[in-house]
Amino acid sequence: MSAPDTEVTRQILPAIRVFAEAARQRSFSRAGQVLGLSQGGVSRQIAALESYLGLALFERRGATVALTDAGRQYFEAIGEPLAAVEFTTLQLRQRTAMPGRLIVRSSLPSLATTVLVPALARCPPDLAVDIVTSLSPPAPLDAFDVLVTRDLALPGADHWVLLDEILVCVASPALQARLQGRPPAQWPLIAVMSRPELLALWASLQEVPTQALQVTARLDHYFLALSAATAGLGCLVVPQVLTASAIEQGLLVDLGWPPVRSGAHYSAYINPRCALPQAAAAFCRWLRADLQLLLKA
Repeated sequence: MSAPDTEVTRQILPAIRVFAEAARQRSFSRAGQVLGLSQGGVSRQIAALESYLGLALFERRGATVALTDAGRQYFEAIGEPLAAVEFTTLQLRQRTAMPGRLIVRSSLPSLATTVLVPALARCPPDLAVDIVTSLSPPAPLDAFDVLVTRDLALPGADHWVLLDEILVCVASPALQARLQGRPPAQWPLIAVMSRPELLALWASLQEVPTQALQVTARLDHYFLALSAATAGLGCLVVPQVLTASAIEQGLLVDLGWPPVRSGAHYSAYINPRCALPQAAAAFCRWLRADLQLLLKA
């Protein structure tokens, strides 16, 4: 490593951390309290960073400080990335301190929001689970234990088919009352742009001409569309598993048309690099049973 690189690592990186906290706090003394430094120690770190950059980052105003234009630009550039590094570091440290926790990753934000997170309240006490979401296929070194998905796969990994995807049409109770006696071609419908084929499939199998459908709202994802349906903005063709809780709470009602199989299914895969394969398998078995009970309720 060259001498300048050594200087950045030894002196400047700690000063950047101090600068970010001082910028958040707008006070050297409060930043020192957070970081366990004296006010003088914070001042020395900031001075070292300003000297290295050749720029003034703060204007001193008695007990408080304000960012200069250069300081503001610098904080906008490094503030969020540094916070992300700190948060990720804390997560990894907590995971090391609590090695029994599973990281369950899902490529389905709507399923994670409406099903997986609420299900954690019913999870066996010996299974500690964190939920993360990502639409991207897992990379070889990604840190997770179980992948819950409909549209991805982990070739060669142990996996469980959780349930087949069944489509139903739902609406708010108030909208259902207004639609009594009207055919689906006269219903206001919500289209979900991430999976537009589901509405067309449902209409085709119900023998409703697609061109006759009246789409009154278009939303990107099902977690948005479910909120719109609950608010009475339209009827929604939706995977049944996403509606079970809302129907149980009386927020949505099934409009009574025959359910339709989409041909897709939800699966759980165990990461081959999982350090807790037995706990991961227990979670997959429990989740499959829990989902089956949820849909029978």
